[in-house]
Amino acid sequence: MRMSTVCGCLTMLLLIMILTLSSAVRGAGFEAGFGGGSCSEVKRQITRNWIQLKSFFRDDDQNLKRPKSRDFFCVSPSYARNAMQKSAVSFDLKCYTVQGQSFCCDSRLEACAGL
Repeated sequence: MRMSTVCGCLTMLLLIMILTLSSAVRGAGFEAGFGGGSCSEVKRQITRNWIQLKSFFRDDDQNLKRPKSRDFFCVSPSYARNAMQKSAVSFDLKCYTVQGQSFCCDSRLEACAGL
């Protein structure tokens, strides 16, 4: 067997392994639900519309202050696909509650954030 054939086979094998691992990592992030991703614009929209949204996030009268950036967490948009949307509380956001966790997503379901 020639050296170029061996190197070509190893290169192809390495490429297949990388593609397999990268799709597995993306799949794990997709299934995770909460955490990860960039949701800074959704955080800003929730903060900006806090007066309309606070009753959605807080049933009780406690902690009705406008949230700070550190109070938020990002939510995978895939988590909202099977969720029932709550009544429209904001025109810019779609809001959901799943397993006791409340969160809102942008209108295109590209980014989501919760408290």
